[in-house]
Amino acid sequence: MSTRVSLPALAHRVPLAARLTHTVRAAAFWTAVVSPIGYPILLSAGLEGTTGLAFLGLLCLNALALAVGHDYDPSEDDETTAHGTTDPPGARDDAG
Repeated sequence: MSTRVSLPALAHRVPLAARLTHTVRAAAFWTAVVSPIGYPILLSAGLEGTTGLAFLGLLCLNALALAVGHDYDPSEDDETTAHGTTDPPGARDDAG
């Protein structure tokens, strides 16, 4: 049996701040994962001039993304989709 929750119903069950926080953390997490791909490209071009500044900017972006996205848990996406809330597993009693 499917437990699909419509988008309007989800909007009423999950507060806006919780959804935005989750979205920002998710974006920061995946930015921290993907951004190091640019390190070898910039390092192979050398660190003189604007390439060095671009490398430093990418390094700072990665550090900021790591700081913001470190609490992100991808399994929460499944919980939000399945139950329509961001409650941690076991917080709700569905048996009763």
